[in-house]
Amino acid sequence: MNKYKHRLLTLTLIMLCAGIEFFGVQAYAFASQAIMSGLGLSRTQFALASTVYTVACILAIFQQQWLTERFGYRKFLLYSLLLYLIATLVCAQVVGLVSLCVARIFQGLGGGALFLSSRLMINVLLEEKDFFTGIKWMSHGILLVPVLAPLSTGWIVSLLGWQGMFYLLALLIVPALLLAPLALKRYRPTDLSRGHSPIAALAFAFAVFALEFTIQEYVWLAEQPRWLHVLVLVMIVFGALGFLYAQRDRVKWLEPGVINSRAFLVGGLLTFMFYLLIVQFHYLMPVFASSQGLSWQESGGLITLFNLCAYGCFHLYNRTKLHLTSTRAWTSIGALGMGLGCLLMYAFAPARHYAWYLLPLALQSGFAVFVIIPLSIHMLRDFTGSFYSHGYRTRLIMGKVAASLAITAAAVPIQHRVSDMGMTLFAATREQFLVMTALCALFLLMINIQRTLK
Repeated sequence: MNKYKHRLLTLTLIMLCAGIEFFGVQAYAFASQAIMSGLGLSRTQFALASTVYTVACILAIFQQQWLTERFGYRKFLLYSLLLYLIATLVCAQVVGLVSLCVARIFQGLGGGALFLSSRLMINVLLEEKDFFTGIKWMSHGILLVPVLAPLSTGWIVSLLGWQGMFYLLALLIVPALLLAPLALKRYRPTDLSRGHSPIAALAFAFAVFALEFTIQEYVWLAEQPRWLHVLVLVMIVFGALGFLYAQRDRVKWLEPGVINSRAFLVGGLLTFMFYLLIVQFHYLMPVFASSQGLSWQESGGLITLFNLCAYGCFHLYNRTKLHLTSTRAWTSIGALGMGLGCLLMYAFAPARHYAWYLLPLALQSGFAVFVIIPLSIHMLRDFTGSFYSHGYRTRLIMGKVAASLAITAAAVPIQHRVSDMGMTLFAATREQFLVMTALCALFLLMINIQRTLK
């Protein structure tokens, strides 16, 4: 294999690994109504399945460094993709809450660190002069691969039922699994072990999980899924063993240069708020559209428009020189656009035609780009010179936790409004956009009171 061909395969694999995870998030959110109906789940139970998936993802992110050091990155990526593929296919065969949670745990263990792997491949498979190109391909994967997730998910669910969503995701995993052995042929082990531990982010994560289980009223205990208890215990033991091994090898668990950095902590907190809003939006939109009687083509088309506008905002950001310095301006524009869009969603509904929602979606799309990219560039920088000190693990852990909390924070109130207050699904979902508007206002306030934002 010549050098040019290997470089192209590597860049494609980087793009796929970054895109698969984001495709899965959008597809899962879009198919949420079908999954709940097919398995007879309440919204709280659906939120629980998302929570246990996130716990598994965080364990995968947390243990990636330890696993790659001992077994090699080639084996780690191949077995992760294989486990993710098998678990995704098993998800399509589940029959209830317990089996869904078990399958989602293994799905998280396999695919939870794929985005981190995408960034890691830039360091270990590309030459230094190609790093920027690799980051561009990774960005295209994040924004371009999920573009057709809503429409393709709606189409396949209409043909095969809720199981079709998981088959579609599995179909996307297969090319990455086939490309990985070819792209990793030239892999040489690289010392990436020097870096801070995300222990502070982990402590924050488990505090949020405790809050989620409280909000969900411990529905998993009512269901008495004994195997789920065992699997949660196994994951805790697995994490504890990783901690003990790291202590034996004298890995720094608290890096003062990182933990004491105001920019790093503020960046992590603002990243948490970003994912809390963006994932809640992706969960709400399909529910909001279907509650008004829109077809999957119409609702999928609306979210596809959002994705395309976000991709356009990405190119606008890259072509504008202002992105070098004005982090506060970009993030403020993004938060303001999302807040105004949510307020207009509330004001326009119920719309006579779904085209009324085009303006709010166009405003909201900038949030997906104008917030997270400046934060990543200017707030989560490298502190010690090694890959694992770039803040990627901390950022991903904060993002995963926020994504899980976002679904719980939307699903449980909607269920409460419908079941206990007698509201229609449309009214309950519409009211949640007011909550999101308030969260955007809080986010905007947080951005503008931080002296660390330039």
